[in-house]
This record gives sequence, structure tokens and C-alpha cells, in this order.
Amino acid sequence: MKKLGIVILFLLVLGSAKAQIPGFSIGPKIGMNTNRLTTNLDSVQIDPKGQFQIGAFMRIGKKIYFQPEISYVVKGGQLKVTDLGSEQITLKSITVPLLIGVRPINAGIFNVRFMAGPTMSFVTEKTLKSSDLAATAWPIKSKDDLSNTLWSLQAGGGVDVLFLTLDIRYEVGLNNLYSGTSGVKLHNNMFNVSLGVKLL
Repeated sequence: MKKLGIVILFLLVLGSAKAQIPGFSIGPKIGMNTNRLTTNLDSVQIDPKGQFQIGAFMRIGKKIYFQPEISYVVKGGQLKVTDLGSEQITLKSITVPLLIGVRPINAGIFNVRFMAGPTMSFVTEKTLKSSDLAATAWPIKSKDDLSNTLWSLQAGGGVDVLFLTLDIRYEVGLNNLYSGTSGVKLHNNMFNVSLGVKLL
């Protein structure tokens, strides 16, 4: 009963915010992403990896808007070294994009948006799976060689139809995913498509 009361109070606060803040909306979202790792090692081939994300967004503003989000995102990819095997990297993270957007078309029940902004990812779980990979030939020897915090830049566009909101974005990794000592540079780039529902 107490939890129900908290939820009702939370919805009332959000309803009040919608009435007072222009262009306010909030809701859940779910999506798919395709990750591609890039590296400075010429001997390494990269295979893209499809993963998923789920979270929530908030949007404030009409013509120009601010859109913070929080999502649980699975990302990573597979690295292959000729004649040495392969290694699959999977990262599970809490990702927080802070986006600034503009609506060139804003027709009430339908609008078109463009947005961009920085993204912070806090890695909560790391997984390395190797296949016949010579330990002495590959610099990523343990999960400790992968960063705990990732910075990136997202940019893309979207459309809203009634209460549905669809976004398509590309994310470019800014900092080195590899945190070891061998001088390897490893970045994660990601293409994602997400569908959200505006509850308010």
C-alpha cells in the first residue's frame, strides 16, 4: 500500500510538471543496437555485434528541447586475429545520454526531431570469451584491461506520432575502452534504433 502511494504521488508530481513545463514528456523506451569495435591493430579483424537496450527518457521544450535519458545497454563486439583465434567482448552498462534537440517540423500529433549530445556509460559487468587465442599474443588478458567508464557522442534523428517516439542514432566512442599498458587503442561505436512511449 505504501509503495502504491509513492507511485501515485510520483505520477501527480509528473502531471504537475507537465502542466508547468512547456513540451514536457516522459516515458519508457526499448531498442536494438549494432556495435562495432575499432582498434589500431592492423592484424585484428572486427565483427559487429547486435545487442539491446531498455530505459526511460524525459523531454523538456518545444522547438528546442533537452532530452536526458537513462538506459541499461548491452554493447561490445568480436575481435579476430588471423591464425590465433578470436575474443568476444560484452559490456553491460548504465548509459546516460544528455541530448539537445530541435524540431524543424512540429505539427502536434506528428513531429520530426534532430538531436546530439554527450553520453556517459558506467560499466556494471564485463565478459571476455576467447577461442583458441594465444594469451601471449593478445593484450586484453582480463576484464581489468577494460575501462569502467566510457564517454561517447550521440547524434541522430527521430519522429513522434501521437504517443509513440522513434529514434535512430549513431554513437561514437571518445575514450579508449582498453585501460591496460600495451598502447592498444580500442573504441566502441554503436548504431541504435529505439521506440518509446510518451506516458505524459
